[in-house]
Amino acid sequence: MNAATSITTTLLSTALAVSAFAQTAPTKVVVAEAEMRSAPTTITLVGTVDPRRRSNIGSEIAGIVAEMPVRQGDLVKTGQLLCKLRDDILTLRLTEAQANLGALAVRHEELLAGLRPEELTRLKAILDETASEEERWTFEMKRIERLYEGSVSNAKEYQDTLAEFRAAERRRIAAQASYELGVAGPRQEEIARAAYDVAEQQAVVDRLKSELEKTSIRSPFDGFVTKRASEVGEWVAVGGAILEIIDLSSVLVRVNVPEFALPYVQVDDRARVMVDALKRTFDGRVKHVIRQADEKARTFPVDIEVDNPEALLSGGMFARAAVPAGSETEAVAVPKDAIVERDGIANVAIVIPGRQGGTVGMLVSVTVGADVGDWITITSGNVQPGTIVITRGNEHVLPFPTPVSIVDDKGVPVDSSPHATKTAQRRDE
Repeated sequence: MNAATSITTTLLSTALAVSAFAQTAPTKVVVAEAEMRSAPTTITLVGTVDPRRRSNIGSEIAGIVAEMPVRQGDLVKTGQLLCKLRDDILTLRLTEAQANLGALAVRHEELLAGLRPEELTRLKAILDETASEEERWTFEMKRIERLYEGSVSNAKEYQDTLAEFRAAERRRIAAQASYELGVAGPRQEEIARAAYDVAEQQAVVDRLKSELEKTSIRSPFDGFVTKRASEVGEWVAVGGAILEIIDLSSVLVRVNVPEFALPYVQVDDRARVMVDALKRTFDGRVKHVIRQADEKARTFPVDIEVDNPEALLSGGMFARAAVPAGSETEAVAVPKDAIVERDGIANVAIVIPGRQGGTVGMLVSVTVGADVGDWITITSGNVQPGTIVITRGNEHVLPFPTPVSIVDDKGVPVDSSPHATKTAQRRDE
C-alpha cells in the first residue's frame, strides 16, 4: 500500500466515523464553566525515575553458594529465599556444641542437687570403719608402749605399731573430712563456675544457630532482582555481594529545581508527573527537598514520590514533573473531572454549537498546571474563562464534533443555550 492510498483510507475511515456519530443519539453529559482561579505558578522539569529503595544484599558469613533460586527480573517477596550457602560443616559443629552443652548442664544440675543419701551413707560407713580402726591401733599403741617401757618389746615393734597408729588416725581424719564435705555439699563458687560454663557453651550454641540461619539469605522486602553478583559454587566472603533488589512499590522522581523556584517547593506539595514512555500522568507529592545545589548548574535535587502499585514505573525512566515555581496568580482552571487523558496527552471536552443546530462536544488537547483543590489550571491558553467544559460523559467525546445532550447531576435535560447552560451549571453547584 502506497502513501496516497494510506491517506485516502484514513480520511475515509474518519469520515465514516463522523457520519456514524452524527446518526447516533446524543451523549448525555454534565458540564461546568471554566473559571479564573488563584493558583501557584508551576514549572515543568525533566527528571529520572528512581526506586523507592535499593539494597545490595550481602552475606553475613563466609561460605560456598549452594543454591541461587532467583534471577534478574524476578519479583521476590519479603522473606523469600534468595541464596543458600552450604551448611553441612556448621550443622556438625552445632551438634557437637549442643552435646557439650548437655554435659555441662548435667554437671551443673548435679552440683545443685548435692550428694545422694546413699553416697552420704557410704561416706558415713567409711568414717565409722576408720574410727574403729583408729581405736584398735590406739589400744595396740598403749599396750606396746607399756611393753617397751618394761623392756619386754623391742624398738622395731614399737616403731611399727606407732606407724600403724598414725596411719589409722590419718585415715579417720580423711574419712571425717569426706563425710563433712558430703553433708555440706559443693561450694557456691564451684556451682557458680559450672553455671558460667553452661552459659558460655549456650552462647556457642546460639552463635552457631545464628550462623546456620544466615546460610539462608532472604529478601528484606518485596522487590525486583536487578543484579546477581554470585553463582552456585562460588566462595562468598563475609560481606560479599550476592545480588541487588529494588523496591518499586512507590518511586522517587528526581528533578533539578532552579534556585529561583526553590523557595516555592515544599515537602508534601502535590506535583504531576508525566511519563512519555507510558503515555500517562501520575499524581505525586514532594518527598525530599535536598538543600545542596549542584555548583555547576545551580539547581537543587527534589524527589517526588509516586505510588506504583501496578509496577508500571521502572528505575531509570524519563519523566517530566510540574512543580511550584512562583507566587500565586490568576489562571484559567477547570474541574479535574474535565480532564481526559489519552495516550499521555491531557484533553478537555468543550461544548460548542453544532453547524447543523444542536450542541456538540469536542476534545481539545491542553497543558495543565497547578492543582487548586478539585480544580486544575490550564496553561495552554486554548481554554478561556467561561468556556463550557464537560465533566461527566467526556470519555465518549472524540476530537471531532460529537453530538451531546446536556443534563444536570440527576440526569434531567437542561436548555443547551449558552446562557441557560451556565445558569444550570451554577444551580448544580
